[in-house]
Amino acid sequence: MAHTNSRRDARSPARPSFNRKPSQRNRKRLFQSDVLTTLFGRNVGTLVTRSVLTVVVIGVLAFIVAGLLRPGAASTTPSSSGATVGLQIGDVAPDFTLTSLDGKQVSLSQFRGRPVMLNFWYSTCPGCLAEIPGMQHFYSAQQAAGKDFVILGVNSVDDAQTAQQFAQQSGLTYPLALDNNQHVATLYNLTATPTSYFIDRQGIIRSVVVGPVDASTLQQDVAEISRT
Repeated sequence: MAHTNSRRDARSPARPSFNRKPSQRNRKRLFQSDVLTTLFGRNVGTLVTRSVLTVVVIGVLAFIVAGLLRPGAASTTPSSSGATVGLQIGDVAPDFTLTSLDGKQVSLSQFRGRPVMLNFWYSTCPGCLAEIPGMQHFYSAQQAAGKDFVILGVNSVDDAQTAQQFAQQSGLTYPLALDNNQHVATLYNLTATPTSYFIDRQGIIRSVVVGPVDASTLQQDVAEISRT
């Protein structure tokens, strides 16, 4: 019996090993190039992860660059006088050049040294219709008294014919300019009409009024920006 048991043990097949790991050399790489493998990884999971991260980074960079290069974005860099150009009280008002209703070029900077009310308006704006008669009356009184106060009206909605007809019917005598491509509206981040910026003789914003300007506010703000 002992002899028989010995022969059975010899013929028993060897047990397969389940602990062997595949050789690192036998793993199939996604790329034959070592450079691409380093960049994107050896497997699909790594490739997808790195690709998504790359797209996110590129998107963020593109968003930042677009914001920096957006046409008409208000500058926050110092002006030649050392003050910051911006839209806050105490900032130098951003300069621009437009075409007036009489076909001439008009720039905000050409009024430097004079107190300016920069007024955004259009002919069918309810708030504009409410404030314009008082503005014109005040402007005429200032002119008659020999004051150098100026109102610069910027229209970003109407065409030239509509704006001209409205100005004639309303008897407007202060400068009016057309912002046909809404460059200045974008430059000033216009969100409501009417909006008025009261700018002093040095070109610095002293007050911002969103909505119709009443007579009391108009007198007070013009008195502030008229000081030398």
